[in-house]
Amino acid sequence: MHNDFTYYNWHMNSPVSNPNSRRETEIEYIFRIAREEAAAEKAEKRRLQKARFMAALRTVFSRVGFSRTVNQNSLFGH
Repeated sequence: MHNDFTYYNWHMNSPVSNPNSRRETEIEYIFRIAREEAAAEKAEKRRLQKARFMAALRTVFSRVGFSRTVNQNSLFGH
């Protein structure tokens, strides 16, 4: 194993947090980082898609004439 690159070697020298577990190898670390990055990108896409959907709903409701009321009492005219 190449120990030249500290940015993925530092975890090999850290204490193991779970009992009876082993430290991950260099390739396992690289694949784990890649999976975490892919998951972060997927979450960001999901967040953007939700934001676009909510913006489209706001646009539709504003064009139709719906507006949010302050509370339920004003909704019933009290």
